[in-house]
Amino acid sequence: MRAEHHMLIAFTLAVIIIGFGVLLSPPFKDFRKAVGLPEELPGSRYSNGGAEIINPDPDMAEFYLTRVAHYYHAVFIILMYGTVALIVRQYRLNTDALNLMLIGALMVAIGAITYSYIDHTFFWHGLFIAGLAVAFSASLLVLFELLRREKSLLDWAIIIAGILLLGGALIGGWVGSSFIDHTTAESFLEAKIQSRFNPDLAEENEVWRAMTGHLHAMIALSLALVFLVSVKILELKPGKWTKISVYAVIFGETVMALASYSVWFFGKIAHLIITPAALALIFGTLMLSFRTANYEIKSPKGVLNWGLKLGNLWIWAFVAAPGAIVAISLRKPRFFNPEFRAEVWDWAELAYNIGHWHILLVFWGAVLLLAYLTLTESKIASIAGWITMAGLLLATSTVNLYMLANPAQPYTPNPYNNFWLQYFVEPGLGLMSIGVILSYYIFTSMLRREFKIKKH
Repeated sequence: MRAEHHMLIAFTLAVIIIGFGVLLSPPFKDFRKAVGLPEELPGSRYSNGGAEIINPDPDMAEFYLTRVAHYYHAVFIILMYGTVALIVRQYRLNTDALNLMLIGALMVAIGAITYSYIDHTFFWHGLFIAGLAVAFSASLLVLFELLRREKSLLDWAIIIAGILLLGGALIGGWVGSSFIDHTTAESFLEAKIQSRFNPDLAEENEVWRAMTGHLHAMIALSLALVFLVSVKILELKPGKWTKISVYAVIFGETVMALASYSVWFFGKIAHLIITPAALALIFGTLMLSFRTANYEIKSPKGVLNWGLKLGNLWIWAFVAAPGAIVAISLRKPRFFNPEFRAEVWDWAELAYNIGHWHILLVFWGAVLLLAYLTLTESKIASIAGWITMAGLLLATSTVNLYMLANPAQPYTPNPYNNFWLQYFVEPGLGLMSIGVILSYYIFTSMLRREFKIKKH
């Protein structure tokens, strides 16, 4: 198979997996009932129109956390498979490793979803674990092939991001293997439950600290990787500032990853390094986004070009700045009164963190989609890209108002009756969905045309 076929498979799997997640959300409860799917999920946080921080039954809480972890890994591996497919195409690498990665991604996705939602038995969990190992091996093969090539400074930035990601995967493997020991698994589960009320309560648990560092680094490095590959597609303007920008990205991604991983060993002290290191990374990516070559705004490459610029600005405005405000206000009422970790609104930090991760994941997927659209010169592809970007920017900016603008009180109302969600976030997500559907149609049509031409 060609790399483009793998890109289409990754796109298709992403639509299926994310669509499945949307279907399981509370607003689709009646639809699930109508089509014969479970109305309520075991251990769900949602009850009587409201939401709990965690299910009060420990067994149900464990089941819920298991589902979240497995679903997140399924989404992550599909996006990573799609990113690696883009790398293989851009560098014109051999697709054998990509064939292996497809097998690993399917094993992870099928194992994770079946184990979490259909048949909670160890066979499916074993398939999930084996799939992660296969995907890791495939990624390693792609990295080895990149290392054999002649490399520019930008290529080194991509390779370093890959090496750091593989290092983070090993740490994730160690976290997962902790479940072999019953005592360790029980204390880890307790730490995960406590951290949903206040992360300080979980800091003493070594496995929880390793997981926290793993999560921080993997999502940030994945975003850096897809950004750098997209820059490679667009090409860079020559000059001193371009070189400085690439060095800034290399420095930022390296220090951020090492600081995140060191949370495993040093806890809160390492947390103090993560924020400035992450800021160094996004400062570098912001500078680099303005060093790309110029393209017509109506072309797919023009949409990607502006997507990288606006995406970086949005991450500063709606991830970094709110994140700093929350961090400064955790223990003292500087921007919020009372402080963010006050017991009166013990749900607030959890709500913010969940939204924070969703923003980063959706940016990864959106940038990957815009990069895919550069394979076609269609003006309709440009329109689809802009629709996707418009919905993305609307949803990710206004979701901060949902996360941060609620009053300091116990969390009892239905979150889906929230003003910001109903009139801004959900319309933004709807607009983005239209862009994704249109993009998928354009991408599949392009590949069908190419296949027919080559066949004849």
